[in-house]
Amino acid sequence: MNTNNTSLKDQIYTSIYNDILLGVYPPDHVFNEKGLMEKFNVSRAPIREALVELCGERILYSIPYYGYKITPLTEEDVANTKSYRCILECGFMAENWSIFTAETLDELENIHQASLREKGKTDAITHWNDNIRFHLAFFELYGNQYAYQLLRSAMSLQTRAYAQTRWAEYHSRVFHEIPAFHGSILNAIRQGDRNLATSLLKADIISI
Repeated sequence: MNTNNTSLKDQIYTSIYNDILLGVYPPDHVFNEKGLMEKFNVSRAPIREALVELCGERILYSIPYYGYKITPLTEEDVANTKSYRCILECGFMAENWSIFTAETLDELENIHQASLREKGKTDAITHWNDNIRFHLAFFELYGNQYAYQLLRSAMSLQTRAYAQTRWAEYHSRVFHEIPAFHGSILNAIRQGDRNLATSLLKADIISI
């Protein structure tokens, strides 16, 4: 594998994760270190590091002396994640309302506009990377790295559930959807309407 600007572990992690998003592996697929070493033509160490990270984010789970399987997601998992995100993101918005400036809003608007330009030609990964980028850039303004990492983990779980659901329903890897609320959230903040902005953010999270 070509290391370039990322480590072998990161490349392997990304490759496995992207393939899981796109439904390349069936739900009962068993990953093992030997098979992955052969696939990526690397030593055991970066494979193991990638698997440990995937397990840490609940994307995979380990079965001792057997291998690794994809962590099944239930409707309850998704509902709980949405509820958690609503509390986290809406709560931080309300508590940090004064930090929004014209400059920071313009930066978020640029991210939103970039996703609009991709309408009609985005695959699951690109579509959801755009969505994650917007929400994480928004949340990063608050300067709380601990909460930021928690949000990132929650969105990772939710992204996987969404992508797999859409693939199962429509058998297509092209997404014609665009973020329905991002522009409206930014407009409400520009207008100084905290209640509307918070309501739109909650609606955005729930709609995913």
